[in-house]
Amino acid sequence: MSNVLFLELGFPVLLVNARMVEVQGQRVPDVNLRHLQEAAFSSLVKKPGRLSGSEVRFIRKYLRMRQTDLAKVLNMANHSVVSQWESRGDEPSGMDYNTEVVLRIWMAARAGLADRLLDLIENELKDLSSDAAREPLRITMDEAA
Repeated sequence: MSNVLFLELGFPVLLVNARMVEVQGQRVPDVNLRHLQEAAFSSLVKKPGRLSGSEVRFIRKYLRMRQTDLAKVLNMANHSVVSQWESRGDEPSGMDYNTEVVLRIWMAARAGLADRLLDLIENELKDLSSDAAREPLRITMDEAA
C-alpha cells in the first residue's frame, strides 16, 4: 500500500494507503471510481481551503448540472460567472466567500451531511484559506470504499 497522487477527477487527490494493481504493464491504484467520486464530493464540503476552479467543475459535473443550473442554485445572474470560476483550473476559483459557503451548505445537504451543517458553518467553514486551496484533497481508501 502506498500514497498515490490521483489526477483523474480533474484535480489532485492524494489517495492514502492505496492498493496498487498492474494493468497493461502499469501499476495503478485499485479504486472504485464511483466510490472515490462520492468520497471526493463529501470531502470537498469540508475542505479547509477555498475551492479551485477544477473542483467547482467536478462538483457541477458530479451533480450532472449545467453551468446555468449551478448559477441558478447560487442565485447568480447568468452562467458566465460559473464559467469564470471553472476556467481558473487548479487556482482558487475566485468565488465570493459567502457564495462558497452557500455552495458548501447546499453540497452538504446533497451529500446527506445535513445533520452536520451547524458544525460545518461554525467550525470548518469559518476560516477558509486561499493558501490551503493548492493542497491536494486527501482521501483514505477507507473513505472511498
